[in-house]
Formats: sequence, C-alpha cells, structure tokens
Amino acid sequence: MFIANKLFKLSVFFGIVILFLVVYFGYLFFEPYLTQDIITIEIVNKERFGSEPSKYLIFTPDEVFLNENNYYHEKKNADEIYPMFTRGNKYKVKVVGTYWPSMNRLRNIVKILEINGVPVKQEPIKID
Repeated sequence: MFIANKLFKLSVFFGIVILFLVVYFGYLFFEPYLTQDIITIEIVNKERFGSEPSKYLIFTPDEVFLNENNYYHEKKNADEIYPMFTRGNKYKVKVVGTYWPSMNRLRNIVKILEINGVPVKQEPIKID
C-alpha cells in the first residue's frame, strides 16, 4: 500500500537521481588521485581534435591518449606540451583517467617527464 503511493515513487526516483549525481561528480573530483599513473609510450601519430582549441589526440601502438586542458585534472598546458611530441620518440608521461574505447573515454596526458630517457624541465608559465 505504501509502495503504491505516487509521491513515494517520485521521492525514490529523485533520491536515486541525486545519489547518481553525487557519485558521478565525486568521481570527477577524485579521478586525478585515483587513476594517476606514470607510463612509457612511443608516439605513432598526433592530431588536433577537430577545430577545438587545446584538444589533441596522441596515438601509440597500444592506446590513444588525449592532451587537453581539464579543470578536474588541474591541467592548463596542452598547447605547450603538444609540440614536444614527435613520431618515433619514447616518452615517460604522467597520465590521468581511464581508457574505455567503446565509450570514447581516453586518458589525459598531464605532464611529460622524459623524452628518450632525458628528463624534461618544464618552466612555469610567465604572464607578462
């Protein structure tokens, strides 16, 4: 009798929607801490993602990576590190995110640590 009440069903529906939103945005907030990894990759190709500014695709033999500015990943240097990528070179990079190719979810390259075994010193952005 209580479950048949329309107000109860509506309350349960909104409760589930709110719970889903809390879990989703909580994951977005904690994703950089939960999925951060340092890996070595070899570049096969690189491309700009359509006409969107500061969004690039980096292709490797095993995976496709994204290089984009992202508030949740605390990344603002996509345009600065994109020219550093060259085909055939090996890079040690810090990545954040998960790779789900069926859902178009790619890991984001946050920082380049080494190029062909040589450490990269990244200078802070200077604002004039």
